[in-house]
Amino acid sequence: MKKLLLALLAIIVMQFANAQSADEKIDVLVVDAASLPQVAKDSDKDYTLFYTFGIWCEPCRLHLPTAIKLAKDYNLNFYVIIVDEQGSDMTQNAVAFLKEQDKDIQIAILSDEVYGKRTKKRNRQFVKEITPAKFETIDDFSKYILLNDKGEVLIVTNYKDKEGGDWRDDSPMVQKKIVPLLN
Repeated sequence: MKKLLLALLAIIVMQFANAQSADEKIDVLVVDAASLPQVAKDSDKDYTLFYTFGIWCEPCRLHLPTAIKLAKDYNLNFYVIIVDEQGSDMTQNAVAFLKEQDKDIQIAILSDEVYGKRTKKRNRQFVKEITPAKFETIDDFSKYILLNDKGEVLIVTNYKDKEGGDWRDDSPMVQKKIVPLLN
């Protein structure tokens, strides 16, 4: 049943993507771990939140509304980072899905030139590079990466931050781990 629902979601997203006008230009920022601090420094906001995302990742889709709400509630500069290769069908589907969630959402994608094209390998390398030594490096997805306006990485979350909670709801983790950094 779960596979059927995921397949149906993928078909709907693909149809939406194909229905978009060819004239519609969607800006996607190509990033790597070294460029994120500059994005935060260039922002007119005190904090920049990056959220890693793959259309195929159920936690990524489930946690996205929490990330969007956090960004809006705290007036954050907010980007969703697509972890799949540039120009792939998965990436096109992810962009369509993200724009459907919030038409003004800012989208970034990991650089193929820096990270290659294999999703797990590129995510593993990115997470290793962006995670400060004081945090455990775990190359999962649906990560929150918070930087201040000096470009300093304040936190990179991972699944252990949920501390035994229901993996489908990451709002308690956000309240406990991220919100205190914003206050």
